Amino acid sequence: MVFVFAAGNEYQIGDDVNYEGYLNSRFTISVGALGRDLKHARYSSSGAPVFISAPGGDWENYHGLFAALPLAHGAVDNCGDAGVGTSYACPLVSGVVALVLEANPSLSWRDVQGVLAATARIDFNDEDDETGQWTTNVAGVKHSYKYGFGLVDALAAVERAATWATWGAERSVINATTSGEALLDYDGAEHWVESTAAEFSGAVDFVIETIAVYVTIEHPRRGDLRIELERNGVSSLLTDDKLEHGTSYTHHKYTTLRHWGESADAGAFTLRVADRRSGDGGRRRLDGQDSYSYSYSSGPTPTCGAGQVADCSGDGDCCPESWIGDDLCD
Repeated sequence: MVFVFAAGNEYQIGDDVNYEGYLNSRFTISVGALGRDLKHARYSSSGAPVFISAPGGDWENYHGLFAALPLAHGAVDNCGDAGVGTSYACPLVSGVVALVLEANPSLSWRDVQGVLAATARIDFNDEDDETGQWTTNVAGVKHSYKYGFGLVDALAAVERAATWATWGAERSVINATTSGEALLDYDGAEHWVESTAAEFSGAVDFVIETIAVYVTIEHPRRGDLRIELERNGVSSLLTDDKLEHGTSYTHHKYTTLRHWGESADAGAFTLRVADRRSGDGGRRRLDGQDSYSYSYSSGPTPTCGAGQVADCSGDGDCCPESWIGDDLCD
């Protein structure tokens, strides 16, 4: 089963996909929305776990999409509804997932994610446009808080699925660190506290899919905090001054896709925390973090089906044996 969720329509009130437990799950494909110009729809929630984007319309160009209206929502004679939102973008990606599985029914939910990430388009967006919030990681994979890996491409995904070498079993590596460092109140300056670096040094040949961080922080108003995760110059904003008045975090989960495709043992992850608002009394302390790397083992050779062999590009594809010697399989 493949889970596809709408990313949400709360961008303008500061909502983040990392605030929703279903949306930041590694099992979930979280879908953002694009307007008619294929730019980020101003309502579409963003964040480090956003996986992919699809057309969903925008408010100023109210040329909405049509979606099936379930009977539970009052449909009687009419079977459709027009509007805009990530709930309209999401079914488009679900349809592409169905086509991908039709092309290759042997794919797992993780393979489907791999196919979508590998074939998503970024040519519609200017990578130098800071509003796109793109980053390129050590493996050369591009990700945006707003667009995820890019615009879903149905044709490319189906073509890639047909020759996709299925990934091996998921490998998880855990690194637990403790800190106990005090978090200073904001006094006109941000006082950053860094956790002990988390390394996955034993994860040889493990290729990262999702990084999850479970944080434990003592604080009288946790919405004041900005939390980032960084490795090798690639930073993920996990939460930022969200005007939320709850107290403390206890083993609270954040995830990021910004290290997709990197080697798990290619450096240490550092968690950074700072207080962004002044005036609230009480104890503040970063107690610790548990970091999880969910990966697959790249191994020396991908596993291909009967009559197929791995190509030489290293992208995980399999080719028919008859293609050997052709440019298509070199």
